[in-house]
Parts: sequence; C-alpha cells; structure tokens
Amino acid sequence: EPEVDVGLTPLVAEDPRGCFERYAQRLPEHWAGAHEKAWAQLQARAAEKMAGAHVGKLELFWILRPGTAASPEAADGLVGFQFVQGCAANFARILHLSVVDDTAASGDEGKATQELLPSAVLEVRRLVFGVLPVDAVRAVVPVGEDDGGRMYVEEDVEAAYQRCGFRWFQLTQQVRRTKSSLLHKGKSKLQCRFLVLNTHRAPSDPRAPPSSIPRMPSLLLKDDYDPRSPGVPSADASGSPEPAGFTTF
Repeated sequence: EPEVDVGLTPLVAEDPRGCFERYAQRLPEHWAGAHEKAWAQLQARAAEKMAGAHVGKLELFWILRPGTAASPEAADGLVGFQFVQGCAANFARILHLSVVDDTAASGDEGKATQELLPSAVLEVRRLVFGVLPVDAVRAVVPVGEDDGGRMYVEEDVEAAYQRCGFRWFQLTQQVRRTKSSLLHKGKSKLQCRFLVLNTHRAPSDPRAPPSSIPRMPSLLLKDDYDPRSPGVPSADASGSPEPAGFTTF
C-alpha cells in the first residue's frame, strides 16, 4: 500500500504547455536530469515513430494529495503517459513522472521524495492498468552516460519504480546509482540517453477494461521473406522477387 495518500486528476487547460512549464520550475535542483523537463522535448518523444506500432497522444494528469488544488503552483506531481498499440503487446509509456514536496524542510527534500514518489508511481500503475487495455507499462527514464559507456541513474527514481514492480527492460550491467545533482559535476560532461523500466499486468492490478483494440499485425522482415507466401509480389523480369521493405501478415 502507498505510504502517502495521493490521487490523479486530468490536466485540463487551454494552455497545457504553460501549465507544464510553470510546474517544471518547481522541480527541485537535486532532480535535475531525472525527468524530461522541456515541453518541446517531451512532445517530440511522444511523437516518436515506433516500428510496427501506433502511438496515442500524450495524456497529462496531476498527482494530488487530499485537499491539494489541481494547479501548476500547488500540485504534488505530474505524470504524462501515452497508449501504444504494438505488434507483440499493447502497452503504455510513461514519458514524465515527477513529484514536488513543498512541505519538506529545507535540505530534506530527498527523504520526502523517497516517500512520495513510490506512492505516485503505484497510483499511476493502478490508473493505467484500470483504464487502458494494456499488457504492460514502460517508464522512459533519462540517464547520464560518460565516455566509457557507464550510465548513471538517479537512485531514488530507480528505487521508487522497483518498489512498484518495475524492472529494467534492457540489460543494465553498466548502470551506476547516484544522485542526479551529481550527474553533471564530473570532469567530463555526461551525454543524456534514455532507458526503460517495465512492468507487466499482475493479478493484483485492476482488471483491464473491455476493448476492441487488437494488437498490430506482426512484421515480416526481409530476412524472413518467402516468395511462396500469399501476398508476396511476383518476380521481376530477372526472375528475382523484390520485396519492398516490410510485409505484414
């Protein structure tokens, strides 16, 4: 069960960009680099083309404790996610999830985050599995990478997701845990890249809503090309069939 009682409510505004940017100004310094904080970059990531998949629009929800106003100046956090119709599974992508604890004493924001963030992640997990016909939820997390290929992730962010059943989607032997405030203080500037934390629907999650949205058709790559398969283009004048890119079946 969550340590902090939080709820989610949609961000409804004529200017969602302005709301996001005003909220992002409140994110504490020690979380610099732990979340996508620029609106243009967040929208660009939401519009990414994914092979064999259709992506939905970005949905934004305020994270609120009881009695908190749903506004950029008062909200306890913000999450942005989108539905993805994939060929192997339908899933949701979390592109931004952050919390702000204005009640924490100066210098104690880290401890407050350790309590508030896992509760927010758990509530987001429950919401997504309860309202979307998805098999999994994937959180896209910014990390820093040095010239030697070593990656540095904000340890509180990783711990919060792992407490809620998320695990790294990629192999992460090179990942080192640190405070995000230290990511850009080294001698060499770290490059930003993104890794994915993933969790699958479990029996304890809300039941998926009824849906007629199927998975996308599987992709047949060129290496899997079989000229005898139905729907394959006929051979050209030289007798060699020419598959054009991908063929769906």
